[in-house]
Amino acid sequence: MRAAGWVAAVVVLVGVTPAAAVSQRRVTINVSGSGKAFWKLDGKSETARLALRYRWFGTIAFDMRTGGPLSATRATTLTAGWSGTYTDKVGGVLLTCTYGGAHVRTAVTAKLARGRGANTLELTFHPRGGRGFFAGGSRQCGGRAGPSAPPHFAPSSFFRDNLQDHGRLTTDTAILVVPATLLRGGEATIAFPNEQGRNDSVALGHLGWDNRGTTTVTSR
Repeated sequence: MRAAGWVAAVVVLVGVTPAAAVSQRRVTINVSGSGKAFWKLDGKSETARLALRYRWFGTIAFDMRTGGPLSATRATTLTAGWSGTYTDKVGGVLLTCTYGGAHVRTAVTAKLARGRGANTLELTFHPRGGRGFFAGGSRQCGGRAGPSAPPHFAPSSFFRDNLQDHGRLTTDTAILVVPATLLRGGEATIAFPNEQGRNDSVALGHLGWDNRGTTTVTSR
């Protein structure tokens, strides 16, 4: 009776093992981006300008399940550098700030999944640690006290306009939409960030911004 029980157990285990095995393949994504951002305000009592150059890169190795839902998550690190100037004149008092960062690293959770658009993938980054993306860098301001980070296009917002981006929490999420063909290998270039616009505010004055970044994504 005991021997028969052992045989039954072996049969069950042999039957479960092949079904439980999950087939995976490694997809390595390399991303690199750079851009220039400009913001201006021309008001009756205040004029301001911000100019920022930035660059960033990273490599993520995803283990993708074959035959299942297209989704994989991986913890990784992105690296960035930037330089910029900010001037603000209020009541005849001028504030001038310079910003810079080199090889600033940020820990992120990266997710690769099927996109909401046809034949697209979405590569999504979430910062880990609660300080946004690229927290750090240097700041020097003359005149009155200046902000610790640029008031627009701050590195912690992944160089997007943290005040103009349609009210979204840009310090929490960055989404890159790329063609689905990248899963077969190759390269794609996308516009990220891509922000241009103007707004004539009765309270503030004439606002304008132009932030154009180019991001290259390759896979193998």
